Amino acid sequence: MNELRIHTQIHSRYQVFGASGQLPFSIVFGLCRRSPADSDPRPLLLEIAGSVLDVPYALAHGLLTLHEQDPEDAKQWVEVDLSRLNKVAAKEVECLSLPSPVNRTEHWRDAFTVYQCQVDVNGELATTLEPGKKYIIRLASEDLGVKRWAYSDRKQLVDNDGKPSHDSEATKLVNSKPTAGNATFMVVKSLSWPPRMETRMRLCTSSPSSDAALDNAKQSSSTALEVSVVNTGSDSVTVQTRGHQRFLIPWGPFQPEPDADDDRMRIIDATPHKPPTSSLQVVDSATGEVVRGNERRGTGPLTDSNADRQPKAEDVVTLKPGEPVIRKIDIGALVDGLVDGQYKIRMQSKGCRWWHGEVGKEKGEDGRVPAHLCGIISPPLMLESQDEVELRIRDGKVDQ
Repeated sequence: MNELRIHTQIHSRYQVFGASGQLPFSIVFGLCRRSPADSDPRPLLLEIAGSVLDVPYALAHGLLTLHEQDPEDAKQWVEVDLSRLNKVAAKEVECLSLPSPVNRTEHWRDAFTVYQCQVDVNGELATTLEPGKKYIIRLASEDLGVKRWAYSDRKQLVDNDGKPSHDSEATKLVNSKPTAGNATFMVVKSLSWPPRMETRMRLCTSSPSSDAALDNAKQSSSTALEVSVVNTGSDSVTVQTRGHQRFLIPWGPFQPEPDADDDRMRIIDATPHKPPTSSLQVVDSATGEVVRGNERRGTGPLTDSNADRQPKAEDVVTLKPGEPVIRKIDIGALVDGLVDGQYKIRMQSKGCRWWHGEVGKEKGEDGRVPAHLCGIISPPLMLESQDEVELRIRDGKVDQ
């Protein structure tokens, strides 16, 4: 066997690369051993340096290609001059281990080993990328450029003294597919960064409120969670609380990471009679087990309609500096049926689409946020809390 085929997939970590470096940017690779000829039960240990995984070196030596989008024809891509990368050296010694397909029980698509090659904002590759342009990185051929590899349970191919610990296999590692995806991304000088939110939670007794926006707890319920969100920044921001969320999300080799594109209502949504409890978890205090709210949703739509891109004015809320936005959330359904015992309520971190200022006052067509604001993609504003609310269930009811 002169070649061993490795299923290889490439993607960009984010759709946008900020040249300021505030958001770490990587080229993501997924590798999986699934060739019928691969029958060795041992892990495969490969050297990253000098291979396609070593992105700047790989571009400089023809293992990867870099093209920029033609500004006059979006369907055309022009090869980028990479002459300034000629002096790029291979990175320091680093290895990646790929598990054997022998006796694998999981689906091959769930068996990928993921490697991220971070793009140094001060490195040669970053200086080649121009803000305002869109780029695409692809494998140049099926050659993965791996210089050394071996079957091994170890983490390195060299000993502590730097001497080779294994003889390198002579078989060449190649990609098993004609295509391996691509890493496509836009370059900008800097990204708009959201202010930090401070979120607090406490258990309270729900009661009717004259302000419907502050009370989405059912009046029939005796238990509610009061959530207070404070904008710690110096400027107002408008946050989308429901509908299709559109912001920079991290990708793996094939798709967004789990829950990265969760479109369920956020904790500060004020929809009447629909408590936004999707980000809450109930944990058994004795065992630490998550007993409610651990459902993992599937990946949402990767494309959306124009209507989805333009949320309605009632789908957003303005958070002014230092002014708390308070919601009372009915948690009756969340805790219903729990056996007697002590529990904790936690909040999972959720990202939100956001804009500077009070966007809700600038209604566009059909009462939606103006279209010119909806093309902006930035890192999400995070709603998260370190609070853990203690809760006791006695005789099947919340013990107040």
